[in-house]
Amino acid sequence: MLIDGGLVLEGGGTRCLFSAGILDRLIENKIFFKHVYSVSAGAYVAISYISKQKGWSEAALLDTVKTNKLFSWWHFFTRGSVTNIKLMFDKIPNELLPLDYEEFFNSGQDLTMCLTDLKTGDPVYINKYEDSKHLMDMCCASNSFPVISRTRFVDGRPMTDGGMADAIPIRKAVSDGVTKNLIILTQQSRYRKKLKTSKLITTRYFWHKNFVRTIRERPYKYNADLDFVEELVYQKQAIAFYPEISLPKLITRDPKRLRELYKHGYEMGKMVVEQIKEFFGITGETC
Repeated sequence: MLIDGGLVLEGGGTRCLFSAGILDRLIENKIFFKHVYSVSAGAYVAISYISKQKGWSEAALLDTVKTNKLFSWWHFFTRGSVTNIKLMFDKIPNELLPLDYEEFFNSGQDLTMCLTDLKTGDPVYINKYEDSKHLMDMCCASNSFPVISRTRFVDGRPMTDGGMADAIPIRKAVSDGVTKNLIILTQQSRYRKKLKTSKLITTRYFWHKNFVRTIRERPYKYNADLDFVEELVYQKQAIAFYPEISLPKLITRDPKRLRELYKHGYEMGKMVVEQIKEFFGITGETC
């Protein structure tokens, strides 16, 4: 069943294996959302959700983490990015674990990815994709975390990780007229960002004055967005889910912790499915 509602996915690096677990449970129950809003690693797991490939994100991220092929400082010093870009956005989806691009483009779902424009510091939302290469290029740009990744260019404009300008694109969903949303976060429910700025990022990009301003305002905006999520839930305009176990860092190479996080999301997915049915008025055991 295609639900005329929104699915909003926060980023969070390898913590998005929690989201992947929930999404696999949704695939299993044939629950798909017409409008999907994502950023950074959330965009990566969203693609296989729309292509309806249960287990794809788990295999793509966990198997490569186990073999230490996905993240390494060797890649940073030789290729300019801690992430193995060629592996993550080309070899895995096109050779090792082929994505079903035909299903993706014919799904009837629309995927909005958020990028951050380095010149303006503003979020840039992409929801049209020319082909599979363009889709993965945009996903790569949305995942290009400052300092540890190379700057990506889209139509000649320098782009970086979408989470810098809009880490939880729920306001974009609401502004697009999506009145009921499922929101999956990758931090615990009472989490709030400390009100401090990364000096490493502001120093590295000091000539991009607007982007530096965005970075300085980021913790305030993020915390305000979390408050907004809670307000939408209170007003019964959204349902939101958060991980309830201790979380790894943004990038971790510990497969045991990542497996636990995926399983946690998959198990929570049972409750998510039930609440989706109630919230969106769906009847039947499976949708």
